[in-house]
Parts: sequence; C-alpha cells; structure tokens
Amino acid sequence: MKRLVLIVPILLLLGCGTDENQGTADPEVIAEADIYGITEITEGEFEVSSQSSVGTATFYQTGNIVTIDINLRGMTPNALQAVHIHSGSVELPGRHWNAGKFVAACSTESLGRAWQKTFIGDVGNVPIGSDGTGSFSLQTDLWRINSGDDLDILDKVIIVHQDPEDFAEECDPYHSHDYIHYNKKIAAGTIELKSTVLKNQQSSVLGQESMPDFLSCN
Repeated sequence: MKRLVLIVPILLLLGCGTDENQGTADPEVIAEADIYGITEITEGEFEVSSQSSVGTATFYQTGNIVTIDINLRGMTPNALQAVHIHSGSVELPGRHWNAGKFVAACSTESLGRAWQKTFIGDVGNVPIGSDGTGSFSLQTDLWRINSGDDLDILDKVIIVHQDPEDFAEECDPYHSHDYIHYNKKIAAGTIELKSTVLKNQQSSVLGQESMPDFLSCN
C-alpha cells in the first residue's frame, strides 16, 4: 500500500508537465463593421443612409485564424449577394483589398488550401432567404486584426454587392473574361476594432479550491 501512495503523487506531478503554451495569454481580438445601405451620388462617390442598417460583419481572431460572421437583412429575397473587402472608405471605396499583393491570390494558401479567389479581400456570396435575411461564415489565416501589417483588415471597407459572383471563374486561366465585371455596390461598413480579450483571464479551473494541494500545478 505504501508503494501506491508514493506512485500516485508522482504520476500526478508528471501530468502537470511543462507546456510551452501554459501561462501564455492567447488573445481573442474582435472587430466589427456595421453595414448600411449606400447610394452612388457621382461616379465612385457614395452617400451612406444612416437610417438604413442592413446588418453586421463580425471578425474574431484566435491565434492566426480569423473568422468572419456576416448577417444581412432587408436584401432581395431568394438571392445571393457578393461581398468583398475594399480599400478606401465607405464614401470613396477603392479597389478590392489584396493585402499589398500585386498578383492574383488564386493559388495563395488559406488554411492549407488554395484560396481560389482573385483577391485576398474576396469574401464570398451570402445566400438570402425568402424573408430577405441571410448569413455567411468563413475562416482564413490570410487576414489579421490590429496587426499593423499588410494582412490587417482594420479600417478597410466591407461592401455588399447587388449580384452574386463566380469567384472561382475569375481564377480560371482558360476563361475568356468577356463578361461584365461591374457589380453595383448597395451596402457598406468600415471594419473597426471592438475589443481585445485575454481568454486566459476569462476561465478558471473548475473546483480547484476543493482539490488536494498536490494536484495544483504551480
């Protein structure tokens, strides 16, 4: 019996181990764009309808992975709405954001797979239901929040377009590119930082107070 009493504490202590990530804060960074309807007043210049909120785009970063959740309302029922990230501002949107690259991002890897979209800021098509609402989610390691480098999406503009797009077709080297690329902009919002939360500060070991001292790892 004495052997068992000695072995158990030893095994438990070994279980504590040395984890390279132990004690290292893993920040979760959140950004959001409030999306409003926009109207083109002159070529390339837009007016924002502050009374016409049509949804949000929320970005969450954990480690090097960013998740985008888009929720739209008041859209054309039973449709698809293309969404991109642009440079510039809501009033004067610029080109599709491409993280400082001057070449197509089609073969650039995102989470180990080809991005298969022309620009790093090409998000996708949001499916809209019969009630005019729709949602869309995507994960990628090609974006960052508040990093201050070329991958940083803060202060960029997320734009909702009137029609869907075939992003893969843009990457097809055999495509003739003879179709019209113009897609009317109908809504937009600026991506702004919301919070940076240290995840380790939000959690605690459940029931730790009732555990014997030898189970606690210092």
